[in-house]
Amino acid sequence: MNRVLSKVIFAIVVAGAAVVAAPRVSFAQSPVSTLAANDDTELARTAHLATILRIALERSPDLAESQARTRAAEARRDAASRLPDLEAKYEQWGVPLARPVSLNHAEMLMLGVRQTFPAWGARESRAKVVSEEAVAARDTERTRRQDIAAQVQRTYVAYFKAAEEHRLHLEHAGLMSRIMELGKLNQRTGHGGLQDVLRLQVELTRVHADIARIEREERSGRLLLNALMNRPPDAPLGPPEDLAPSISGDVGVMEKQLDEKRPEVTSAASTVRRTEALLEERRRAARLPSLMVGLDYWHMPMGTDVRHAYGAMVAINLPWFSGRRRDEVKEVEHLLRADQHALLSTKTAVRYQLRDAALRLESARQSFTIVDQELLAQARRSLEAAQAAYAAGQGDASMLLDALRSHIQVRVERVRALAEVVSSLAELDRAAGTLALDGQGQGARR
Repeated sequence: MNRVLSKVIFAIVVAGAAVVAAPRVSFAQSPVSTLAANDDTELARTAHLATILRIALERSPDLAESQARTRAAEARRDAASRLPDLEAKYEQWGVPLARPVSLNHAEMLMLGVRQTFPAWGARESRAKVVSEEAVAARDTERTRRQDIAAQVQRTYVAYFKAAEEHRLHLEHAGLMSRIMELGKLNQRTGHGGLQDVLRLQVELTRVHADIARIEREERSGRLLLNALMNRPPDAPLGPPEDLAPSISGDVGVMEKQLDEKRPEVTSAASTVRRTEALLEERRRAARLPSLMVGLDYWHMPMGTDVRHAYGAMVAINLPWFSGRRRDEVKEVEHLLRADQHALLSTKTAVRYQLRDAALRLESARQSFTIVDQELLAQARRSLEAAQAAYAAGQGDASMLLDALRSHIQVRVERVRALAEVVSSLAELDRAAGTLALDGQGQGARR
C-alpha cells in the first residue's frame, strides 16, 4: 500500500512541476495590414475627411491598446466571481530520522484537499467591483476614440486652411506679377516711376516668402494626417475637400443627454459604483467569517487495528477581532466620498465645456458671416477700383498695394473663419460626447 501511496505522491509532484514548467503561450502581433487599394487611390486624389477619420480609427495603435485593455478587464470580471483555487495537501508524521525515506515505518501518511469559501456575499461584491472596472475600461476606450477623432478633425482643418492659403497666395502672386508688368509698361510710357516698380517687386518677394511658410505648414499637416492613419510619412495625400459647416443640434437637448453621452461622466459614475461594491465587500469581510473545509485520507503503516481512516476539518477566520478589517472599511468609506465628489466635479466641468463650445461656435459663425457677406465684397470692389485707376495711369503703386493687401487679407480671413466654424462644430460634438460615435462628427458632414 505504501508503494501505491508513494507513486500517487510522486505523480502529484510531477504534475505540479509540469504545470510550472509549461511553456508560455505568446501571441504575436499581426502586422498592420496595408490600406485597401481603393482607399490609397482615393486619398491620393482627394483627402476626404470621412475616409481619413475611418482609417485613423481603424488603425490607431492607441485605440487598439484601449480595446485590448477593455477585453482584459472583461475577462478579469469573469474570473472574479469564481471560488479560490482548490488546494491539495500531503503530510507525513513520525518518519524515523534514521530511515527518512522509509514511509512504511511512518506513523501516518495523509492526503487531503482544502477549499476556502469567502464571506457570504463577498464573491458577488467582488464580481461587481471588477464588472465596474470593465465598464470604466470601455469608457476609457470611448474617450480615446473621441480624442483621436477630435485630433483628426483639428489636423484636417489645419491642413485645409494651409492648402487654401497656399492657393490664395499663389493666385495673389500671379496677380502681383501681372500688375508689376503693368507698372513697367507705365514707366516706359511715362505714366509711372521706378519707385512704383520697386514697391511692387518688394511686395512680390514678401508674397513668395509667405508662400514658402505656408507650404511648410501644408507639408506638416500632410505628415500628421498620414501618421494618424498609420501610413508612411511620404504616402501620397491629395488636396483637402471643401469644408461645408452643418447645422449643430440643440444645446438644451445635448445637455440633457450629457450624462449618458460623455464617457468621462459614465466612467466617473462607474467608479462610484465600483467603490460602493468594494465597500460592501469590505463590510461583509469585517462582519462575516470566511470558511475553509478540508477532507483527508489517512494511512497508518504501523497501525495494528486500524490502518486506513479519514479526517475532516472546518476552519473560520475571526474578523471581529481584527482592527485591520475596520481600518479597511474606513479607507473605502473615504474613497467613496472622494469618488462622489469627483463625479459631481466631472458633471460640472462637462456642462461648462458644452456651453463654452456652443458660445465659441456662435461667435465663429458670426465672424464668418461678416467676412463672407460684407468684408469680402468691399475688398473686391476696392481692388477693382484701384486696378482700374492704376491701369489708366491715375494714382500710384502704394494705393494699389494697399488694396491688394486688403483683398488677400480678407480672403485669408474668410478661410480662417470657415476653418474656425468647422473646428468649433467638432469641439461641440466632442463636448456633447457624440463625436465619432458613427465614424464621423458634425465637422465631417458635407
